[in-house]
Amino acid sequence: MTLLHRSLLAIAISTTLSACYTDVDPTVPLPIEDAPITPLPTETIELSIGDSTVGASKESVVITGTDGTEKLVSVESFKGIEYATQTRFEHSMTKELDEVIDATQFGEVCMQVRATEQAQSEDCLNLNIWRPAGLDADAELPVYVFIHGGDFEYGSGSEALVHGDTVVAQGSDDGKPFIYVSLNYRLGQLGTQWVESDLADGNYGLGDQKRALEWVNNNINLFGGDAQNVTVMGQGSGAMSISFLQQDEQVSGQYFQQAIMQSNPYGFEYPSYDVAKDRNNDFKADTSIDEIMASQETALNGIEQLKNWLLSSLQVPVIGPESDSTPMSNLLPFAPYLGCNELEEQGTIFKKWVCVDHAKPQIVTGLTVPTVLGNNASESNSFGMLFTATFLVPTIIELLTNDEPELFTNEDPAKLALAMVNWLEDENNIALLEQKLSERASDDVSAELVLPSSAYSAVTGLFYGAKLEGDLLEMTGCIDTNDITGTVGCLVDIVEITSHQQTQDILALTDFYPNSEASLGGALDNMKQFKTLLNDTLFNGPARYMAANSEVETTLYRFDKKPSFNMWNFKTGLNEETGEFDQLSIIDLFKTIGCISGACNGSELPFVFNKAVRFDGSEIHPTSNEKAMMNEMSRLWFSEELFTNYQYSDAADNVLVIESQGFSDSTTYDWDYVTNPGVDPKLREGRLTGLEEQGLMPWDWYLN
Repeated sequence: MTLLHRSLLAIAISTTLSACYTDVDPTVPLPIEDAPITPLPTETIELSIGDSTVGASKESVVITGTDGTEKLVSVESFKGIEYATQTRFEHSMTKELDEVIDATQFGEVCMQVRATEQAQSEDCLNLNIWRPAGLDADAELPVYVFIHGGDFEYGSGSEALVHGDTVVAQGSDDGKPFIYVSLNYRLGQLGTQWVESDLADGNYGLGDQKRALEWVNNNINLFGGDAQNVTVMGQGSGAMSISFLQQDEQVSGQYFQQAIMQSNPYGFEYPSYDVAKDRNNDFKADTSIDEIMASQETALNGIEQLKNWLLSSLQVPVIGPESDSTPMSNLLPFAPYLGCNELEEQGTIFKKWVCVDHAKPQIVTGLTVPTVLGNNASESNSFGMLFTATFLVPTIIELLTNDEPELFTNEDPAKLALAMVNWLEDENNIALLEQKLSERASDDVSAELVLPSSAYSAVTGLFYGAKLEGDLLEMTGCIDTNDITGTVGCLVDIVEITSHQQTQDILALTDFYPNSEASLGGALDNMKQFKTLLNDTLFNGPARYMAANSEVETTLYRFDKKPSFNMWNFKTGLNEETGEFDQLSIIDLFKTIGCISGACNGSELPFVFNKAVRFDGSEIHPTSNEKAMMNEMSRLWFSEELFTNYQYSDAADNVLVIESQGFSDSTTYDWDYVTNPGVDPKLREGRLTGLEEQGLMPWDWYLN
């Protein structure tokens, strides 16, 4: 450009800009911004559903159409419909539709030790239905039934995050209508209690889910749904529940024909029949509900879970809970237990019933209907059963170092575990720990937590379980059930421990070898390696194994989008003075911390349901890119294309990956090799492939 041209251009720009700041009205009218669309008031309507008269709601929902424009779409909702009746510590029974039903308000939620929007009650077995407005009874639409997560401890089908209004409105507007159902089921102590039987189990929460699916099978046609086109979907413990449901031939294929499992840790070791028996509180139907809930609150105390995990890691049933191959189930105390297929009476003088044929874990029984399954990139940062192992331990080690520095000069898991148990028996130390955690929360919730090299090997060994070794008579002489502190103190001096050979083999691999604290960031690297190991062996490896060995069509996905918002809030503890839940919660503090660095457990839910809210219902503010991804992913998730267009092939190792840029119509091939590169020569084809070839995955180890 010549100097003359540049001068003329500058004059033209100056003239244009000066015109913008005059009081003279422009000759061309400025564009008028459209006012934002707002929903219309909810209408109460009365509908005939079969032989029932049902009061329902007609709601208008603001959605973004596939063309990018906002619009209002109407849906109908039926809330709080009772699907079953229950008697405490008995399996529920399905309930017929009443002649007159008020379905305009959400029903009460199941008993839990967290704040809930709706009132809590034992009579909580109700469900919610969203469908397109004006639907004919004979429409025969596909049906999606969602089972909420919450570690089998908390949650409900009425939480704002999992409402079906937006996704149903989108489907209706796109010409792909469907019906969505969410439900409650019993939780905690009321949801599972061991029963001595080979004909029935005490997994009452799972039984409730079966009754809900039976109710849908019997009644959804009255609402315009197709009972032979039902997809059951769940996240976290909801997905874990579906792995149990897939084992039941009276349910799988009968009451649902497809399944979506989000963040199912197939590598988790559920409590066996015998372990569930050892933990049985033997509550009765007439036990005070206050007593039951107080017991549940104690069981869910992070420090109590940590002590149980440590003791069961060492297999010391006399002073701690009994354990299976690993102590994992102590970190998820209300997970369902594996039932007994056959009981046998044994003994001559003192006879007792013994389980001689235990139910198989889900990783062995496999998938029975076409399934979508996958995980988020950083599941172990926040998943309920892992928080004590990955977060509380480093903080305690930090405090313990001042008193017993000699503990960290070797890698003896037994001495470290018993010292921590002994330290936690002192109420002053617990107060010190809570103070430290509170300071960490108030000062910097993103503070890094580390595992020293001297503790990394020990904690890894403890997580997968180990065996005490030493003189049996000397060990027995230590035990005094009336003096746990003295017992633990005595054992510290005399025991040794041997971790599983598999654990030793894992720690010998370059990718998981303990880093020295002398190197910069060595302790931080140890923490990252521990989380990577848990992700590989509990989530990613087992999910890939299930897909590769499935006899039915399977889609494998990975959610690798780190949201700009945090799904967790650590201020959920009960303030006993005010009755408000606004105090530090140790569990949720560490879930909050874990979600800062990646796609943690539950990060995908706002994208699946296109809902800008956290787990606690508080508002989040997604970016424009995230809003676009929410619109796209929520449409895909409730479509048949999710099952048909991305089917997994073991040879291709093709995985549907959702990342920051969104996702394409194809999948990532050679996923393990591309996404999980190993450093050790044994892992260079991909960490999951290498660990499997070395026999270090759960199905070749503790779940066989």
